Parts: sequence; structure tokens; C-alpha cells
Amino acid sequence: MIKMELIKNLFKSRFIRYCFGGGISAIADLVIFFLLNEILSLHYIYALIIAFTIASVINYSLQRKITFKSNYSKQHRQFGVFLIIQIIGLVFNGILTTVQVEFLGIWPTLARFIAIWIVLIYTYTTNKRVTFGLKDK
Repeated sequence: MIKMELIKNLFKSRFIRYCFGGGISAIADLVIFFLLNEILSLHYIYALIIAFTIASVINYSLQRKITFKSNYSKQHRQFGVFLIIQIIGLVFNGILTTVQVEFLGIWPTLARFIAIWIVLIYTYTTNKRVTFGLKDK
């Protein structure tokens, strides 16, 4: 019973909900990236772009419903703003992944995992304020 109460309390935190939704989309991103890069031998930058695009759609849906509980009727506009922020995140991810792979010799999938966590803070803060119009309490 204590564990269930702890979980409920954790999910009161918007950041924890963001990490949960983002975690699901990050898993989808990494699985797609791994399949494209490792199994189908697609160059890691192309695999990153495809995986990131699919994961962004998943991420938007989860963040809209779970994290920010948005009822904004113009979803296409909101998604457009979200997508611009995600694309900036994609650029950061691409740079971080490339630096890790090309200069540090890190395995592409691990480099992608690390980059996702670094960019998380940027995307959370920016989406909270810009996409969903929420201010810090």
C-alpha cells in the first residue's frame, strides 16, 4: 500500500510525468534508432532523424495528455511549436551524438542515450513555458 501511495505522490510532479512520457518516447526512439542503425546498417545520422521524428509524435501525444493536460483546441498550432522545439533538440542531439561517436569513440546507441538525457532539461523547460504556456510556481 505504501508503494502505491509513493507512486501517486511521484506522479503529482509535472517533471516526473514529463520524464515518464519522455521515457516512453525515448525507448521508442532508441529501439527504432538501434534497428535502423545496427540491424539495417543505416548511417547513424539518418537513423537518428527517422527515430527522432517518430518519437516526437509519440512524445507530443503523451505530454499533451499526461504531463501538461492541455485542452488547447488548436492542436496543430501547439504541435507546430512543440515540433520546432523538438527540432532544436534534434540538432542538439545530433551534435552531441556526433561528438561522442566521432571524437570520443562511443558506440552510437550509447551516445544517443546520453544525448537524450542531456537535452531533456532543455525540452522540458521550453515545452512547459512555450508550448503549453505554464509558468513556474
